[in-house]
Amino acid sequence: MTILLIVVFLASLFFLVRSSALLISALTGLARLFRLSEYTVAFIFMSFATSISELFVGITSAVSGVPILSLGNVLGANLLNITLIIGVVTLIHGTLEVESKISRKNFWFIFFLSLLPFLLGSDGVISRADGLVLLISFFTYLWHVMGEREYFTRVVNQKPKGLWKLRKTTHDLFYFAAAITVLLVSSAALVWSGKQLADLFSIGLLSFGIIFLALGTSLPELTFGIRAALSKHGSMTVGNALGSIAFNATFIIGLVSIIHPIVITGMGQFFFVIGAFIIAFILFNIFVYRRTNISRKEGLILIAIYIAFLVLESLF
Repeated sequence: MTILLIVVFLASLFFLVRSSALLISALTGLARLFRLSEYTVAFIFMSFATSISELFVGITSAVSGVPILSLGNVLGANLLNITLIIGVVTLIHGTLEVESKISRKNFWFIFFLSLLPFLLGSDGVISRADGLVLLISFFTYLWHVMGEREYFTRVVNQKPKGLWKLRKTTHDLFYFAAAITVLLVSSAALVWSGKQLADLFSIGLLSFGIIFLALGTSLPELTFGIRAALSKHGSMTVGNALGSIAFNATFIIGLVSIIHPIVITGMGQFFFVIGAFIIAFILFNIFVYRRTNISRKEGLILIAIYIAFLVLESLF
């Protein structure tokens, strides 16, 4: 039974990540069909693309009555974004340049958004009213970023025509429907198997989400960062990481808590991940503001913070 649960969990993670990538490809094709601007599509990629896994897991966990699993997933994913993902990409790229204003000018704004779930959950509950606050904060962030067109790069560079347009549209619609279906099924299987494994090994759902679920659902961000580094565009990793953090903390947790209020069990672990995240984010800011880049040594420090967090978390 234990082996079967582990196989289901790993298989669900695999299909969740693969279907997320498939959905993004289909969305890009449909954007061409509906003649959406390159800027609009680029924003979708910046704030939404790499967080699809967390979004579907969040919705499924809320509907299944275990929203605490989604909270752990988001908190763990955000910590991973600012430590392991940026650190690994820095090691590959050598130095990680921070060219875009989205990573410097908006630092405190994103930092505040990332701390909102911690502030609202400090009483042990993230209620529907708290969820509404988070969603309003997200749309404020959305309005703010949408006014900064220079943050985005060209994504959609061609429009299909003629017979190719019809074939391409049919292809994209099919893969869009298939990706959504697989996302729903795999996220449901992931939440079910994750809950069973947490119970089996006596691991709190919050901790399970922070460690195991977050490592799996953060694979798209890590893949994006590695590909960007290998193509000599490592600085894109920073903008993507910060955009994902803001999206996860406000939109996903806000939506989940409106569907099902989140009662936080294990407040010690909740505050522990807060501390680790704050330390990592402030160190990241210090690294960036000193030279507008992150060195390999600083990347190793960020990775060490995450490893230390894992070690200490295992001792709880």
